[in-house]
Amino acid sequence: MPQDVATGDAKTNAGAKVYLNYTAEELDWQYDHSKRFADTSAFNRDRAAKSAEVRQKIKGQLNVPYGPGKTDLLDIYPAAQKDAPIGVFIHGGAWTRGAKNDYSFPAEAFVPRGVTWIVTEFDNIPPGTLDTMVKQNRDAIAWVYRNASSFGGDPNRIHVLGHSSGGHLSAMMQCTDWQKLYGLPGDLLKGGVCMSGIYDLEPIFLSYRNKYLGMDEGMWRRNSPIHNIRDDYMPPLIIGCGEHDTAEFHRQPLAFLEATKKKGHKAQWFELAGRHHFAVSHAFSEDGPLLQAIFKQMGV
Repeated sequence: MPQDVATGDAKTNAGAKVYLNYTAEELDWQYDHSKRFADTSAFNRDRAAKSAEVRQKIKGQLNVPYGPGKTDLLDIYPAAQKDAPIGVFIHGGAWTRGAKNDYSFPAEAFVPRGVTWIVTEFDNIPPGTLDTMVKQNRDAIAWVYRNASSFGGDPNRIHVLGHSSGGHLSAMMQCTDWQKLYGLPGDLLKGGVCMSGIYDLEPIFLSYRNKYLGMDEGMWRRNSPIHNIRDDYMPPLIIGCGEHDTAEFHRQPLAFLEATKKKGHKAQWFELAGRHHFAVSHAFSEDGPLLQAIFKQMGV
């Protein structure tokens, strides 16, 4: 199991093991980023500021409804050319915070490259649940497919990207049976990116996080990508984390990567050198190996 090189492994105690070799205290430590950073809101403020700057530079179609709900909205930053590939980004925030307005900033990298950048809005928890989050993002992607021509996008070149809890939600999109649920092509998605995400929710169910997530066993199982990998089709995936993510944030994506490949699907691993959990999100806008791999996946 990789060591958390940023802070070292959690101190052991004499308590009972609740998951793998972790006590309850150790498990909570693995999944609690607030214990590593004095003020996690600083990263949110930075992303919000960068995004506000980009919205002044790049004209977008903002607050486009994809459904009837108050938060059923998305922002679209169209590429100049017609039939452009589409990148749909799902934001993170431990499922409890974050907003589409904080993730306009990668449009500055994607739009000039000829990719239409879309960011989804959805209910955080509360009032949402993992079930409603997954459904809202599925609804958004179905809307994008059906309406791509209205903003010059190619419905046959949709890629879904996400970071942190958005990485989890992106993985759930890759596992979706689009034909069964929406009557759309089963291969609707042509690629995916899942960075610093959680793909098996059992340890989350057993950790402090379930105090706000309120999952029962049925909910964590149906919303765990590793337990819902499709047999028939999965798009090529980029799966990874930051070098300084915790041991669990290494183990989880590696397990999902291997389970995906075991089913015969294509997936590649990315560990971003020198980056901690929150810095991974900036790799979606900064020239580097992750961005170049995404562009290669998109064929641009």
